[in-house]
Amino acid sequence: MSIKGFHLIFIAVAALFSGGFGVWALFLDDQSSGMGTKIFGIATLAAAVALVIYGIYFRRKSKDIIV
Repeated sequence: MSIKGFHLIFIAVAALFSGGFGVWALFLDDQSSGMGTKIFGIATLAAAVALVIYGIYFRRKSKDIIV
């Protein structure tokens, strides 16, 4: 596997974990978690979206690179 392929897989796994954590944080019980957890959940969902956008950008940009 090339470094380009590893990078794409790493971005995909990071986006999945970030999205999963964000969803988990948003659906926690309000009694046991504070508002900070909800804000952190929204931030990690935004990071997951940013990682997906970056992954698409990287794939398009690296098509011409042979590594």
